[in-house]
Amino acid sequence: MKKRIFNIHMLLFIFVFLFCLIGFVLRPDYHSIHLSERLLSPCLKHPFGTDYLGRDLLSRVCLGGLLSFLISSVSVLFSLFIGFVFSFFASIKGGVIDRFLVAIIDVFQSFPGMLLAIVFAAFFKGGIGGVLLALIVSNWVGFARLSRGLIISKLNEDYFVYSIACGESVFKAVLKHIVPNIKKPLGIQIVLSFAGAIVTEASLSFLGIGIKPPLPSWGNIIADGKDFILVAPYISVIPGLFLMVSVLCVKNFLKID
Repeated sequence: MKKRIFNIHMLLFIFVFLFCLIGFVLRPDYHSIHLSERLLSPCLKHPFGTDYLGRDLLSRVCLGGLLSFLISSVSVLFSLFIGFVFSFFASIKGGVIDRFLVAIIDVFQSFPGMLLAIVFAAFFKGGIGGVLLALIVSNWVGFARLSRGLIISKLNEDYFVYSIACGESVFKAVLKHIVPNIKKPLGIQIVLSFAGAIVTEASLSFLGIGIKPPLPSWGNIIADGKDFILVAPYISVIPGLFLMVSVLCVKNFLKID
């Protein structure tokens, strides 16, 4: 049953991604303004309708989804790399280096992740680069703490001690014997961080410190539509549904053992 649920959500997420990709390829004109067609309801010419400037919502929603997935994926990969590398060397070296890393982690975790993201995104004036940096700063700590705990818990295992006694270097022994045994917890953290990054990116863009116009984001499209929620609710509802479905699908990847 869990396998079936996982497959359904995986297929649904792939469908959303392919829909965004194909939709933008077929309708790449996301920034052209047509004031004569402003606030059009969904129709054959504009399946998702148009916004207050007459821009086609289908192309904007599709490009916004692609940017969100790309930024979230890159930020998670960088966060994983930074967090794992720091915790790897701190765990192996121990002593002052390890205590220093723990202190840094405690400082970062004393602030809510969203607050850190807002501060860094605002400081770097948003844009794709600013959003990426904000997501990395708010996410790397989770990977560092998890990696450090997992590595330290395995250092006293018999197979690791035996490999060191047989002459293997600590670095090689960790890569060979410990890393394969911590892939599953790290995989769960990757999934959770990816889902959180999608929400955070949309939130930053909604607040106006994320992706900058004319580039669309699900967050800034929702923000654009909030002033027209009574006359053109589809402007905010459609990207909101895409955001909700994507995050729920990603989080339900964890339903499988």
